[in-house]
Amino acid sequence: MSSRESVSARSTKPVPTDRVLAGEHLTITRTSCSAKSPFTARDLEALTGISAHRCGLVMSFLRAHGLVEQAPGRGAYQPTKAGAVVAAAWKESERRGHQALCEAWKKSWFTRCAHARLAQGPALRIGLVSKLMTLAHVDEKQQRHIDVLVDLMVAVGMLLPEDGGYLRWHENPAVPAPRSPSESQAADADTAKVHAPTTAESAIPAPRPDDDKLAAPTDEDLLALLSPPVLLADFARLSREDVIALHGHIRGLAVILAKLRRPPMP
Repeated sequence: MSSRESVSARSTKPVPTDRVLAGEHLTITRTSCSAKSPFTARDLEALTGISAHRCGLVMSFLRAHGLVEQAPGRGAYQPTKAGAVVAAAWKESERRGHQALCEAWKKSWFTRCAHARLAQGPALRIGLVSKLMTLAHVDEKQQRHIDVLVDLMVAVGMLLPEDGGYLRWHENPAVPAPRSPSESQAADADTAKVHAPTTAESAIPAPRPDDDKLAAPTDEDLLALLSPPVLLADFARLSREDVIALHGHIRGLAVILAKLRRPPMP
């Protein structure tokens, strides 16, 4: 068994295979839950057109969440009562089927994690993926499994995509969505009209306001802060305002360094 196929076995939490896309995963799930008698991966292949090997890879995830169970016979499965409920809802409509699947996943580790992370409003997808990877003990080489898991939550409507790579919990419609880039640019333009900066002001960003109440670090503190590398996941913890401020300060630093590196006047 390859390292990619054995992630579910090594992870502390059940994760979907990365060999099957979210849409195909749902097709296999629906077909499995709708079965009226025991079935095998070969039976699923005949019904879905998806290879038996890939259908078989989905079974461990369905079993982990109580939708199918082992049946008598080699490699045979059958839907559980919970799976039959999902199938009945899916028969009514695609939307009802997705809602029933969300209900079946309600107590799962990834549902609890996503709900907790997005309870206060939309957050970046990369931050949610990072949190899920930590909980499942999945490393960066196996991130694709968690990406498929998030794709599944989006596909059934548990998570709602927003502009800028953000995700929103489906039960939080009242929480304002992040501004789109065009809206942010319009707001920045309005701010610029109120206070048009001089050439010097536009070249070097202003310091952070005093109301942040952050004490200036000592030389030792500064060395400790600058020594560890900054990872992409670190930026997921920053607010939109922090990222914009950081971008301005980096540009200002570049302007100053360009002046310092400039050859002296003859």
